[in-house]
Amino acid sequence: MTDSSWARTSLRIGVLEFRRSVRALRRNPLQAAMIGFGALVPTLIGGLVAVVFAEQLGDLETFPAPGHARGLIALFWLFGVFLVGQRIVSARTRIEAEPFVLTSVSARTAAIGLVVAETFRLLAYLGPPAILLTGICVILVGSPAALVLVPLAALLFAATVAVTGSAAGYAVALLVATSPFVARHRTILGTVASLLGMGCYFVFMGIGPITFDRSSLAWLPIGWFADLALAGSGLISAPLRSIGSLCSSAAVLSVGGLAVDRLTATLWFIDPVDVVADESDRNEDGAAEPIARRDGLAAAAAPLPVPRLLSTPTRRVAEWALLRTRRDPNRLTFLMIPLFSIGSAVGNMAVQSGSIETVAAPLCAVALPWAVGSLFAMNPFGDEGAVLPVTLTAVPGRQYVRGLLVPGLLIGLPLVPLATGLATLVSPYALLERVGLIALSGFLTCVAVAITPLIGMAFPRFSAISVGRSRDVIPPRMTAVTLHAALTVVPGTVLAGLVLAPELTRSALAGLFGSLPAVLLELLAAVTVDVVAAPADWFTALGDGIGSLDLAVLRFGGSGLVLFGGLLVAALSYRRAIGRFERYTMA
Repeated sequence: MTDSSWARTSLRIGVLEFRRSVRALRRNPLQAAMIGFGALVPTLIGGLVAVVFAEQLGDLETFPAPGHARGLIALFWLFGVFLVGQRIVSARTRIEAEPFVLTSVSARTAAIGLVVAETFRLLAYLGPPAILLTGICVILVGSPAALVLVPLAALLFAATVAVTGSAAGYAVALLVATSPFVARHRTILGTVASLLGMGCYFVFMGIGPITFDRSSLAWLPIGWFADLALAGSGLISAPLRSIGSLCSSAAVLSVGGLAVDRLTATLWFIDPVDVVADESDRNEDGAAEPIARRDGLAAAAAPLPVPRLLSTPTRRVAEWALLRTRRDPNRLTFLMIPLFSIGSAVGNMAVQSGSIETVAAPLCAVALPWAVGSLFAMNPFGDEGAVLPVTLTAVPGRQYVRGLLVPGLLIGLPLVPLATGLATLVSPYALLERVGLIALSGFLTCVAVAITPLIGMAFPRFSAISVGRSRDVIPPRMTAVTLHAALTVVPGTVLAGLVLAPELTRSALAGLFGSLPAVLLELLAAVTVDVVAAPADWFTALGDGIGSLDLAVLRFGGSGLVLFGGLLVAALSYRRAIGRFERYTMA
């Protein structure tokens, strides 16, 4: 259908979708806090740096390393396109209430409205740093033109990223909808594409053993937004690049908008390929006779076979858990935030200090068990969905919990020690220390997998966190993720420290349990009453006692205590998960 006022209607749709995103964040305070932390903290740090070095910034005559700045902006632009495209493919391929929307407005209006909403979301992230840069240019540099140029550069940056990322995402979604091969292997292909995208980003950011000169991207017009933002300040004298950024933005918006229009018009009005139906036809024709002879659920969960020695209910639960994760990897997006944020920070520090070989092995031994333990059973009740009442009445609790543990153990026990062992080959550690890290990785994998069902049952999530066609994408609660990480990563870090660096671990424990509480209590007593300072002496004595422990006693006694505690927690979690499943009611 045609719509003469499609531009105005698209803007209204975009505003409405953005407001719905804001309301969704209000209903999830933890997610809102994490997003706000990621957007505001760098701006606050930049503001503090600007205040401290205000005099030096005011005396600048030329912008230092403009090529580096252009390359960095180009890198952020490419990474933003990657994230928007991944978001489109994973959760926003189709529009909500599709029959109603597409019979009320044209497909172009709906598609451009979604792009406008994505632009507003990006501007919400770019707003704080853009305001900071505007203030620096106006107050410190004396450039009133920045009041217009900096917001214009931020707007064009967000709009071009949203348009290009949406076009790329819809193109991939159309490929999935029309290609049986891509549709059948979309999980593996999507995982490989995500790893390649994040790997390229880490390489360009200098995170990892491979370094790259970011200024080599300065020739891209998408990096010339720096010239546009600083055009009126006199710090960058490249007017042609400023004009080039405007022309390239117009070209990207025109071509990308046309691509989004054509792609969505095709995607939303075709029948996607049905891989299940194709495989059924092949089985009827005899082309896939070996698969037809096998168990259907086991064949669907392939290529990872669940041992047939297990009881039938346990095997079925394990196969369903594997199948859900393979067919719907969007449930695992909660793993990306800590892996990329914390992992990139640790990797960057390791690379900058030249200790990547030292950090890689203990990082694998501690982080990989947590990741494997979080894959399958972090939200068991929510994953069951509408069949939860049937599961509660048809499967015994002991067999259900065992079925949840099987996939993590099948994947984790061979892969995590193997990855840790490969990392130890390039590490400077002794043979016994390498063996200890490999054993630690296997132990943490068992503990991480064993405690997951109870945590997931204690903090279930039954509703989707975003509005879209993918309403069945229900990630676990961040409370469950945080608690599981604390019970896995913290004791794992202590054990790795006791294996590799007992002296450093002793000092860290003494400071954590002794010096730090004592200092905090003394500071509190200085502003309140002296009675608060009384426990400070006790904590100081505790820290001194920990610091004077014999290294052998700490290494073996502390390790044995943590190991025993891990086994105890795992056993209790297993039993409590069985009891919680058997006593759970839908009321």
